[in-house]
Amino acid sequence: MKKVSIKAVLSTLLILIFLFLAFTGALLYFGKTGVVWGFSRHLLREIHFWAAVSMCALVPVHLILNLGLYLSELKMFGKKKNDK
Repeated sequence: MKKVSIKAVLSTLLILIFLFLAFTGALLYFGKTGVVWGFSRHLLREIHFWAAVSMCALVPVHLILNLGLYLSELKMFGKKKNDK
């Protein structure tokens, strides 16, 4: 698999996991009862936790794969408009 394809898949996974975390977090926060949409709060907490663990594992990989781009953006940030 090409590096560009890996980056695309990884970025898509991170976006989906983030949306899932936001959704399950909102369910846990606003759903004050024991069962939310047929899921127990315990199960929702477990799913939310493991999604967060997977995101914590994938973010460093994402940062390593995009380190060159990040460093070049930092160099551009330090330059003034008239510098080339």
